Amino acid sequence: MELNGRSVFLTGASSGIGRGTARVFAAAGARVALCARSADKLRALEDEILRAGGEAAAFPADVTDEKALEAALRGAAARFGGVDVVVHCAGTNVKNKLADTDDAAWDRILDTNLKSTYRLARLAHPYLKKSAEARPAKFLAIGSVGSYLGIPLSAAYCASKGGLVQLIRAMAVEWASDGICVNAVCPGYIRTPLSEAAFKIGDTYNKVLSRIPMKRIGAPEDIGRALLFLASGDSDYITGTTLNVDGGLLATAHTMDD
Repeated sequence: MELNGRSVFLTGASSGIGRGTARVFAAAGARVALCARSADKLRALEDEILRAGGEAAAFPADVTDEKALEAALRGAAARFGGVDVVVHCAGTNVKNKLADTDDAAWDRILDTNLKSTYRLARLAHPYLKKSAEARPAKFLAIGSVGSYLGIPLSAAYCASKGGLVQLIRAMAVEWASDGICVNAVCPGYIRTPLSEAAFKIGDTYNKVLSRIPMKRIGAPEDIGRALLFLASGDSDYITGTTLNVDGGLLATAHTMDD
């Protein structure tokens, strides 16, 4: 799988899955436009990729700010001669009981995880349609095992990720005639700054590990490689699907250890 010369606009690039994915894509030859709120973290990642011989540029923006996101896309297209692939990794969650979740918290999670996907898709569509005149363009987004399973203290998160999967399917049907493949990757438990904090609470780590048949927590690069497949020419006949990257979590009723 390679992306030599392909221009990729990647959100959530400053940390976690987005950061790991940026490294994977740059190593595969992509020209990566790095987008996130933290300009300092983006600049550091840009420097890292450039030192490794890759090609990247930082375009700081908040995915909930339409004008800033539009400017970032426009800047990326100008820098790299268009946008061939969009990878939407930005997301958030706030752990709380549903009865204690106010409108502001609900709206913030839905806006960051779900509405931003619609917003980015609408803004990126002209660039992707133009790219698809030469070869299939790609729009990819990050779902979750919470797209399918109920996670305690995460009702808004699960609602946003479930909605994202359905949005991806509808987009895939609508954009097929434009030559744009639309897919989602649904991670299981992945080592990120946010998850590491949760793993340290009580016996959480061992409980999580006991539910994963492959008996390990995933790395951001595990998701990055799945996204790389869906961004590459190897997946040009795949659209409207979700690829679960979870060590077997969604497949199991119980593990052999149980």
